[in-house]
Amino acid sequence: MATREEYEQLKAFARIDGAIVGGLWILSFACFIGEFYNPFLGILAFVIGAGSLVFAALRLKKFRDNILEGVISFRRAFGYSIFTYFYAALLMALAQYVYFQFIDNGFLISRYMEMASMPEFKSMMQIYGLRPDDVQVAMDNIKALRPIDIALQFLTTNIILGIVVSLPMAAMIKSNYRRKF
Repeated sequence: MATREEYEQLKAFARIDGAIVGGLWILSFACFIGEFYNPFLGILAFVIGAGSLVFAALRLKKFRDNILEGVISFRRAFGYSIFTYFYAALLMALAQYVYFQFIDNGFLISRYMEMASMPEFKSMMQIYGLRPDDVQVAMDNIKALRPIDIALQFLTTNIILGIVVSLPMAAMIKSNYRRKF
């Protein structure tokens, strides 16, 4: 069982790593928005997003090796990882709220509406058995969302994905062997 000091130490390190991962997610989101101007930014958004998962795993490993002398239980690694993704998700939700409240002004939905009006998109929707009315209803529902609704939806999604990713990450990083100096 971890002491209160160990728990506070874990949260403090996870907070720092969560801020860094959150910053990477914000950069990835900015590249995602920028891909409407330059398609290369879409690839960069994916690389940064996927790279943030690797970065979080490396930071967990560094915490295990440098702070805990090479020993971390699955439970502690899982908790550290969940805290990291929780803090990152909070930071990302704040950034998305600011973006959709003050910057977007309908830009993203207008781009999706443009894509939905393309012949290629319409033929793809027919293949999936969707009618144009279905797509319009979905777009209207998205337009009706307030910035806080969007941010909270992404916050929830990111927390759930963080929990899911934390399971294999904790399983890979856990170790019962002390480091030899």
